[in-house]
Amino acid sequence: MKLKSFLMLGIAAAALTSCGSSKSLYMEAAAPEEGSLNLVKITDEGNNSVMASRAGSSSKMTNYATTWLGISGKNMYAWHTNHLLSVSPDGKKIAYVTHMNNQSNVMVRSTSSQSLATQRTFRNVGSFSWGNDGNLYFSDANGNNNYICSVNAEQGSMMKQHTSGAVNDKDPVLSSDGTILFFSRGGNTGPAIWSLNLKDGTLTSCARGYNPCLIPGINDAFYCVRNSTAGRSEIWYVNYVKGEESLVASDMERSFTMPALSPDGKWLAMVGNGKSSISNEKNLDIFVIRTDGTNLTQLTYHPANDSHPAWSKDGRSIFFISSRANKTQSYNIWRMNFNLE
Repeated sequence: MKLKSFLMLGIAAAALTSCGSSKSLYMEAAAPEEGSLNLVKITDEGNNSVMASRAGSSSKMTNYATTWLGISGKNMYAWHTNHLLSVSPDGKKIAYVTHMNNQSNVMVRSTSSQSLATQRTFRNVGSFSWGNDGNLYFSDANGNNNYICSVNAEQGSMMKQHTSGAVNDKDPVLSSDGTILFFSRGGNTGPAIWSLNLKDGTLTSCARGYNPCLIPGINDAFYCVRNSTAGRSEIWYVNYVKGEESLVASDMERSFTMPALSPDGKWLAMVGNGKSSISNEKNLDIFVIRTDGTNLTQLTYHPANDSHPAWSKDGRSIFFISSRANKTQSYNIWRMNFNLE
């Protein structure tokens, strides 16, 4: 089955074929290695159709560096990298994307299990994040273009458009002081991270990469994902003002995307590819690594796809999206403990 294109947002074409089938369906909520995670299911697929970035086997690509797919060339595996889960600044609510009535929109609800959700966008959302100013910043699919827009997370539906033109923008994230909006922009040579000064409108091309992950209190640097010419998605630290760059997470067997910085600034949660010991099939799991590049640790091991990590405000839990323990392989939001020091 070919993957649907509504999440691709104009990325370089690659044939992706979904992996997994009912023959390998594993209905347990946790894999044996996940005993300490204390997994809690937050959403109910009967009430919401939670979206997740699709993953599957990929055809051979000619230039890995030009795509913003997560890509493991060695394992012929790829996945979409749109941000589809975010936690409110006060940690009391979560936002996620559902697909209804032929549109993909952001829903907001309490972090407690099975609470009601409220629709906050009325567009076709590709990726989004929750800003410290109380707004949801999202990529709005408008014809062949994708613009960065925003809407209040709690009330009203008035939308503000921040980028325009023949552009392909996604991954919007707001700096902690609310002055700069960072995002990924597609181009012929591959995706790059741009910044928009919300005070004076200055646009700046900062660095090659996608999935910007900001550092609170610092507007000159961020973590991001870059695809190497060898076919690996890697996590990098970039200070685009000083011109400093360092590789944080790279592995010969796996690739990593969707970095999320812990509240204490010590850990990056991220999505990586692997192969399940239960189903013997390729899948996605949640990993963490210290920001200095040490202590790479795999957290989830379920044969279902686990993706889109988002930290709780106290840093003791990680929310993520998974199709685990589900007969129809529908996606839900789950929460797991984080106990590493």
